[in-house]
Amino acid sequence: MGSLEFRSENVGGKSVNVIVVQGDLDAYSAPRLREVLTDLIAGGSDWIVVDCCTLEYIDSSGLGALVAGLKQMSDHNGTLALAEPNDSVRRVLQVTGLDRLFPLYGNLAEACGAGVLLNA
Repeated sequence: MGSLEFRSENVGGKSVNVIVVQGDLDAYSAPRLREVLTDLIAGGSDWIVVDCCTLEYIDSSGLGALVAGLKQMSDHNGTLALAEPNDSVRRVLQVTGLDRLFPLYGNLAEACGAGVLLNA
């Protein structure tokens, strides 16, 4: 079972929204991720980072939630980035071609910093 944690990081005096996904991103947890993403986007977020460092497994429901968030962000001229996906998650992204759609970062600090630079 997966869980989500939302927080706002202060990077260089700017706020970056971070969603930490822990465990499994599957049919059980994907609807919650969709809800959080929709709320953040409706609130005007233009850079959201999904921290994948503790994400162990992702299925098609999880991928669907990420893609829906990416589309919503794109429609609002924003970006949804992924930080620190492990090898198995990265492999799923590569096999599905989603690694070419999402900005991928090696760690959370890089992803947050990129958001601050792009929105400066």
